[in-house]
Amino acid sequence: MPIRMEPRLLHDCSALQVYSGDLKLTKLHDAAVKTGTMGQILFWLSTFEIVATAATIQMLQGSGRAPGDFGFDPLGLGKGDKMARMQICEIKNGRLAMMAFSGIIHHYFITGKGPIELITGK
Repeated sequence: MPIRMEPRLLHDCSALQVYSGDLKLTKLHDAAVKTGTMGQILFWLSTFEIVATAATIQMLQGSGRAPGDFGFDPLGLGKGDKMARMQICEIKNGRLAMMAFSGIIHHYFITGKGPIELITGK
């Protein structure tokens, strides 16, 4: 029995009707492109990259700035002895996320089933 989603939960958008009953990753991607979601993601990520370029150039010129340090810490979480441990945890978390994502993509291309289909067995 395929997983069904209520169309009313998807804001009644005709391109999102792909979601109801068909959870293939490529169809979800095509629906996101059709509705403009991918364009928004591209715009905001490009904007962030443009803003972050100045800090990256400063770091590469030897300013002493550490990667990822944008000087924004209003809660003071980066102070004290915990900072080195937090940096290591962040690197490990990023590596684990990359491995998990690559596993999802490889399983999809090998089996033809997305993550939800693999979990539910349908």
